[in-house]
Amino acid sequence: MSGYTVTARFMEALPLLQNLVEPWMLLLADDPLLRAFQVGLMLVGSLVVFTVFYVTRDVLLRTRSFPAMLGSIVLVAFLPIVGFFLYILVRPARTLSQRETDLKVSELHAHFRKAPKPKPGDGSKDKAAR
Repeated sequence: MSGYTVTARFMEALPLLQNLVEPWMLLLADDPLLRAFQVGLMLVGSLVVFTVFYVTRDVLLRTRSFPAMLGSIVLVAFLPIVGFFLYILVRPARTLSQRETDLKVSELHAHFRKAPKPKPGDGSKDKAAR
């Protein structure tokens, strides 16, 4: 096995890879320049789909307003790159769960500020011990 290298393994697997890729190559043009253009369009299309899904997920986590959700998704779908950056600028700063957590923390903070502090020597510990 000492003479068996990674390159030899790759060369053995190459026909298998060619058999897997060959049917998909029929979808692309034979001209290399046109093929590069087609691959570029597929990459841009994938980026647009990704940004639409990302914005959909993000806007669902940040607001309950249906018009805001619909407007954000439509903005990114019709103006992919510019719309995504506009969405990043106008989206709410925190998610709904972050806002709820902040509200609960502020309520707890207010509750403990209002609670009377026991004074030393008032006997509250003595009563609790009995």
